[in-house]
Amino acid sequence: MTALDADRRRELCAALRARYPWIDHDEIGPRAVEAGECDRCGAEARLVTTCGPTRWASLGRTCAEDVGERAWCDGHAADAAAWLALLRGLPAEADAVARLWWVATGEVRIDASNVEPLLAKALPGGRPRPR
Repeated sequence: MTALDADRRRELCAALRARYPWIDHDEIGPRAVEAGECDRCGAEARLVTTCGPTRWASLGRTCAEDVGERAWCDGHAADAAAWLALLRGLPAEADAVARLWWVATGEVRIDASNVEPLLAKALPGGRPRPR
C-alpha cells in the first residue's frame, strides 16, 4: 500500500478546511467522531456522536435525522436540535469530505490510488492530487 505522504496530507487538510469550514466544528463532522461508518446503517460516514438511550454511539446524517432527538439524552435535547439542523445544512458530499479528512489526518490509511474518487467528490477542480 502506498499511503499519502505527510506533505500531501497537510495540503489536503488545508484544502478541505478552506472549502469546508464546518470541518472544524466541535460537535458535528469528522473531527467530532471516531473515524468510521455510521453505527446504525454502516453506509454513511459518522458525523455526530450521540448520548441517548439508543444503542448507536455515532451516526451519519440520514440516520441522525431518522432517529432524531431521541438519539441524545434529555439533557442534550436543545443541543440535539441544533446539531440536527447543522447536519441538515451540510453539503451533499459531506460523507466524502469526512472520509477524506480522516485520510488527510492519518486516522485512516488507504492506498493513494483510492484517494482519487474521494477527491473527485470533495474537491472537484483544482484539488491537490495524490502523488
